[in-house]
Amino acid sequence: MKTTGYKLQHALRELHHRRDMAASQFDDGLHQFEDDGKETPTEAFKVFSATEAQIAKLEVAQARYNLGQRVTVQGESMTLAEAVKRVGGAGRMEKMWRSIAAPKKDRYGYDHDLVRDASQERAKRTVSYKEAGDFAQKASRFASALREAIQVANSAEVEIEDLTPALFE
Repeated sequence: MKTTGYKLQHALRELHHRRDMAASQFDDGLHQFEDDGKETPTEAFKVFSATEAQIAKLEVAQARYNLGQRVTVQGESMTLAEAVKRVGGAGRMEKMWRSIAAPKKDRYGYDHDLVRDASQERAKRTVSYKEAGDFAQKASRFASALREAIQVANSAEVEIEDLTPALFE
């Protein structure tokens, strides 16, 4: 069956919601009045179990999809799976550099760097604000390039073996 990465993501999101609802109904149905109409734990477990199996099969299909798609990010070729794994770290790297490029002011308004006291030793910055800003911008561009490549790759329709329309229901 042919599918896109977006279709796989959407189906997995819906299945996760269905599984979570079945899990919450499992405990809730243990005690009930005759007119409650709640599912019993046995009924909720059947839905939970079947949904878990669907999720597993779709996640395998998604892994095949992600390993079969190649993307190029700033001249570096990688699988979509690698790009997906690296995008989180790229965002964290950007945040790290931004945090020292524009440090937060002291919440009480004290600016200790302006104190002039020859008897006190002051630590010096090892990375200038400009350098940190440049690194933050470079990290931001890399993270954006990864996100863009992921979006483009997820829109491609690809044939995935063992994938059936029933898994999307």
